[in-house]
Amino acid sequence: MAMTAISLGNPAVQRTYPPRSAVIGWIFFDWAAQPYFTLITTFVFAPYFATHVAPDPASGQALWGFATAAAGMAIALLSPVLGAIADASGRRKPWIAAFGALLVIGASLMWFGKPGEASVIPPLLFAYAIATVGVEFATVFNNAMMPTLVPPERIGRLSGTGWATGYVGGILSLILVLGFLAANSGSVPSPTKATASPARSPASGSSSSCCRCSC
Repeated sequence: MAMTAISLGNPAVQRTYPPRSAVIGWIFFDWAAQPYFTLITTFVFAPYFATHVAPDPASGQALWGFATAAAGMAIALLSPVLGAIADASGRRKPWIAAFGALLVIGASLMWFGKPGEASVIPPLLFAYAIATVGVEFATVFNNAMMPTLVPPERIGRLSGTGWATGYVGGILSLILVLGFLAANSGSVPSPTKATASPARSPASGSSSSCCRCSC
């Protein structure tokens, strides 16, 4: 598909934008990333950790909160630096891939969280923090791609489309996973029982998808 050339007022100056397929690919980043916040941060793994892995729900929520705060501190301190790199650099996809790999590694290591084994708690929380840092920094570089994908007047529409697509993906993943859990054990972790935080960014208090709305 041909790239789109947009005039910037001066007929001699045009900005070239990638084809629609590239924009669709960008939107589906949220489809892939949002289930982490839905399943891990909020509705499934956080209650599971607090009620089954930790010694008791109160200490479980506290430990989960400390890990979230540590990840949020790292994100808050490093995001401006990485954001500047993202804005100045033309190569953002390698950064997204690197931090995406960090997310995959951290989330995969959380598989080893077993009930009744206190020794797994520190490495489990470390893996959670690593995965959270990975997904947030991948989002930083993904957001930085918006001005290169569409003209300025279309950024709001692109942002909203990505936000909506991400939440649809998160809801569908939640339905799927809760269905598997119910079929496997006959019980599902209660979303209201022991969540450490909403499906939001630890650093900003807002959804990772929503962050781009202020870009």
